This record gives sequence, structure tokens and C-alpha cells, in this order.
Amino acid sequence: MSEGELPTTSDVVIIGGGIMGTSTAYFLSQETALDVVLLEKNKIGAGSTGDSSAILRHHYGDQEIYSEMAWWSHQFYQQFTEHTDEAIAYQSNPLVRLANEDTPGGAYAQAGYDVLSDLDIPVTQYESDELPEQYPMIEGVSQFDFGISDDEAGFSDGADAANGFSRAARRNGATVITDTGVTDIHHEDDAITGVETDAGRIQCETVVVAAGPWTPRLGDAVGVDIPITVTREQVILLEPPAEYKDDYPSLVPTTALPGGEWYIRPDFGDGILVATHHTDDEVDPDTYDNSPDEDTILELTEELGEMIPELRDAGICGRYCGVYSTTPDHDFILDQVGPEGCYFACGFSGHGFKQAPAVGRIMTDLIRDDATPFVDADYFSYDRFEDSPDGHGKPGDNV
Repeated sequence: MSEGELPTTSDVVIIGGGIMGTSTAYFLSQETALDVVLLEKNKIGAGSTGDSSAILRHHYGDQEIYSEMAWWSHQFYQQFTEHTDEAIAYQSNPLVRLANEDTPGGAYAQAGYDVLSDLDIPVTQYESDELPEQYPMIEGVSQFDFGISDDEAGFSDGADAANGFSRAARRNGATVITDTGVTDIHHEDDAITGVETDAGRIQCETVVVAAGPWTPRLGDAVGVDIPITVTREQVILLEPPAEYKDDYPSLVPTTALPGGEWYIRPDFGDGILVATHHTDDEVDPDTYDNSPDEDTILELTEELGEMIPELRDAGICGRYCGVYSTTPDHDFILDQVGPEGCYFACGFSGHGFKQAPAVGRIMTDLIRDDATPFVDADYFSYDRFEDSPDGHGKPGDNV
């Protein structure tokens, strides 16, 4: 056990020291007088958060609620030092959705343009003949009818941000305890009474389960079936040839081909990150292989070389795997479920990091006021799966 002694009582116990747990700890400790304890079984930001590509985009098709949350969260990340007195890694890099008319991808891209325009979030539509000038590194880019540029997109570092939130929460008075797992959640008369840890019990009336891929196991402890599928996603880091870096100082836009199961963004420094996306490779979060498959590496590098020929000679300078925790509709669960005082923040489906400050704010509102003026929290209710196992239904786009 480290970073604090285990208390015997607390008002709120947060389980999980990833970006969602630490954000919630920060906002609860910043905006309420509640005693807050954050428990992490490993190190802060060691799970999915540390493996996140940490893309900060705002384009979500017609899902305005996500665009609003992402924009608010992005402003928070950009002003992270002013809010938390902590510095985090950050880099601007526009995201582009390349698309053709009269296709599902085209409809999704256009809907996102309309939403961002209505919200006054910077966005540009490039027509086919404008694309080669904007994205000269992409082979045959003019074959697309148009591209929607999420102009103010960027990226950060997941572990960096989670640790920043954690340190700020501690300064606010929260207790942060690492290397201490939760083995059970106690409840009596349909109300939370405490949590059991490796180091002892904490009595509390409120628990926030933000344990990423381990959340379903903790849901079982309170009789709640959390519909999450855990999948292994594979990442490689490339070192572009020197000539390529000279020709394209920004390296690549953040993008993916329509319907593709992989995406790219620049990495900090002068590398390029290439990652799979929703590949349906179900795994156990405790035992999955953290090294990408050789055939996947070959497939990613070949497809990237077809898209950007000048990267065919790029060297591989890093490789790892992480996991997504995905709901049937790819939408979050932010709700009080099961015994009174039991809250879940989970199911972020590969697009959670960019929303984390908003999630922390929403969870704080729900715990303090049982409602939030920030968004329509019913959208993230657990009840949607009681009406249909698919929740809101299949997501409109897989990229």
C-alpha cells in the first residue's frame, strides 16, 4: 500500500485509478466537502488509461451530447495547469474524416460537420479537389468526395493526465491509495455499507466503480450485470524516414480510412502511432498478451504503406497492447445502479479519455445532487439495457 494510509471510514470510495476515477476524485474533492478515498490496485494510470492514444476529438456524427462533452473536456485539458496546478503533455493535431457521398461513412461525417458547426466548434469541409493540398502524404486522397476536418483536435497522454488529476485531488484533501485492490463491495438493506480491500475494510455509504475492464466483476458483488466486452487492441509506433519528416513536419493527420479497423496519429516527438480499433479480439484483462501479433503488425504496416507510400520504409520503434471496455452501443454507463449509493462510470468503448473531465464533473453532480445540469444524464443510464440488450443500438460509425 502506498500514497496514503487506509482509512476505516470515508464518505465516498472510488475504485479505479485510471482517468475516470482520478477525474472523479478531483472534481469531488474540488467541489464538495465529502471525504474521498481513491483506491487503485496497481499504479495510477496503469490500465487502459496508460495505453490510451488519448486523442482529443469532437466529431461524433449526430451525437451532439458527445461533441459538447468532448469540447468542454478539451478546454479543460488545454487549461489543465490553471485548473489543477499540474502540467500534462498536449499537442494539437487536426483530425480528418475522409468520406464519399451516399455512403454510411459520408452521412456520419456530414452529420458531424453539421453538429460542430451548430456548436461553433471549429470545423472545415474540404471538397475532393482540395484534399491533395491539405493531405499530400495520402495516396489517392482525391478519390474521396470530401473530408471533414475537426480543426481543433489534438492528443495528450493518459497516464500523465491521470497522475495530474490524482496529485491535484490529494492536494484538495482526497486520500489516494495505490497497490491496494478491492475484493468486495458490502451492502445491507439495499444500501452500500463499505468496501473490502487487500488491506482491510473501509466503511462508506457511496462507492464509484470506475475500474475499466474489471468493472463487471465488481458489478457481480452488488448483483449488477455490467454489459461490457473487453477486447485487445494492438499498437505500434513507427519512426518515419528522415526525408519524410522533412517533407511533412506535422507527420500525419489523425485519421482512419472509412470503415477501417485501425487509425493513425502523430506521436510525441517525431513518431507515428498506428493502432487497431474494435477488432473483437475478446480477452481476460488479467492475462492478455501485451505484445502485438506479427501478422497484425504486417497487416498494419502494409495497409499504412498503401495509404501513405512514403512510410513503407518506416521503422518500428515501439509496440504494445491495451484493452477496450465496450458496451453493446458503444455508449457510456454513468449511473447509480443496484444498492443505494453504488455508482458506475464505465463502458467507455475506446473513446473515453477525451471525455474524462466531463465525466468527473457529471459523476460529482450525480453524487452530490442526484442530477446534473451539464448534460441529459438519462442518455448514460443503465436502464437502457433493461429495455433492450443493445441499448441505444449499433453505433453509427466504427472509426
